[in-house]
Amino acid sequence: MEENRIYSFIGLARKAGGVAAGDYAAEYAIKRGRAACVILAQDASPNTAKKYRNICNSRGIKLISFGTRQRLGGILGKDAYSVIAVTDKRFSDRLEEMIEEAENHDNRFNGQAIGKTHGGGFFE
Repeated sequence: MEENRIYSFIGLARKAGGVAAGDYAAEYAIKRGRAACVILAQDASPNTAKKYRNICNSRGIKLISFGTRQRLGGILGKDAYSVIAVTDKRFSDRLEEMIEEAENHDNRFNGQAIGKTHGGGFFE
């Protein structure tokens, strides 16, 4: 559910002109200093992942691993995209928040958070 909201938000950013999608466009945006953050598909090739890790680290750009190539491509009107540069700072900030919230939501139910381990209720 959270994932679908994130994909929809990426599509909205694309329609607003705040996304450079694909290897060439993303690299161009990064090198021109226009990229606020970069989203790398979780199933991107190791060479692509290494390339963008190096570029983003050297330029101080946040690299986020999210989604699959097919889903990223589908939301942006192509078959597949491994990398997307978000060029609008506000869209970038919100996407980072949404992805962090989704990760925290997924991890919230791991371990002891499932059962109640302490009292504190009125009737306990």
